Amino acid sequence: MKQKFTTLLFTLLFFTSLAQNTLSLELTHLFKGQEFALDQNYTDDQQRVVKITSTRYYLSSIIITHDGGQETPLTDVYILGEGNVSNYPIDSSYDINSVEAIRFDLGVDYDANHGNTSNYPPSHPLGPKTPAMDWGWPSGYFFLVLHGSVDNTGDGTPNKAFQIESFGDILLRNIDTINFTEPLVVEDGHINIPLFVNVDRWFGEMDFATIGLNHGALAPNYTAANNTNNEIVFTADVPASLQELNTEQSYVYTNYAMPYAPVLFYKLPKSTYGLSIIDMQGRRVVKEDGINFEGNYFVKSELPSGMYFAVFTSSNGYQKSHQFTVNR
Repeated sequence: MKQKFTTLLFTLLFFTSLAQNTLSLELTHLFKGQEFALDQNYTDDQQRVVKITSTRYYLSSIIITHDGGQETPLTDVYILGEGNVSNYPIDSSYDINSVEAIRFDLGVDYDANHGNTSNYPPSHPLGPKTPAMDWGWPSGYFFLVLHGSVDNTGDGTPNKAFQIESFGDILLRNIDTINFTEPLVVEDGHINIPLFVNVDRWFGEMDFATIGLNHGALAPNYTAANNTNNEIVFTADVPASLQELNTEQSYVYTNYAMPYAPVLFYKLPKSTYGLSIIDMQGRRVVKEDGINFEGNYFVKSELPSGMYFAVFTSSNGYQKSHQFTVNR
């Protein structure tokens, strides 16, 4: 009887050790220790008003240290990070029960960078994107995109544009290993890996007023790439300024400056949403299901000029509405 019990226990432990769990990255974007939002006014070190309108970047060659020092590469996993999105599910399961550290590259590995967006569906991080995340081929993908403007006249309005659109294998950066103080453990078959992305640190040693427009591997592109490690853009520690922040705050706002404007930027309590767009006559002119709780929505180009309401409704009844205008 004792032998049977021992055999059963060993069998249970064996299959438990082979449990397949899912992973996700939770990337909380910050600007000088405060929660970051696109199109928000911030103050730089010279007390000038700065506004960031686009923050996008690729992560690749992800390696997880887990279960007592084992390492598992997440093969063919790519993350397209965006400044207004925090949750990034990884569509695979792994024999990982606790996570101790993570490392990755900023950018896209050589083989993928010398492929083409046409090799992937639009839903894939490396597939065709709007706005584009590549400079065509052979130039390859944009590893890091930072757009914004700064007030260089002293009137409090950001008026001078700057752009960093970095591409080229030479700008690929291996990010220093990020260790977690306590192992991240499985909950209901899933491990969430939280990281903080300090957007302002990409601009370390740069003057917003003199950055200019940089496409490729110019000096500001190099500086931003190097700052990823030098200024420690990615961290695992919770900033003191965020420890009491209510992370469930929600918002919807309209960006009219983008080429495909208007674009709705939104963050809502975690759930699955339906979106209805209502015209001023009360008619529903757009209906979308399966909307994520955060991200951006490109308003359909066929909508005529006028005023509309966007109404987000969650599966549990939460609702948030937002008024916007279309000018064609």
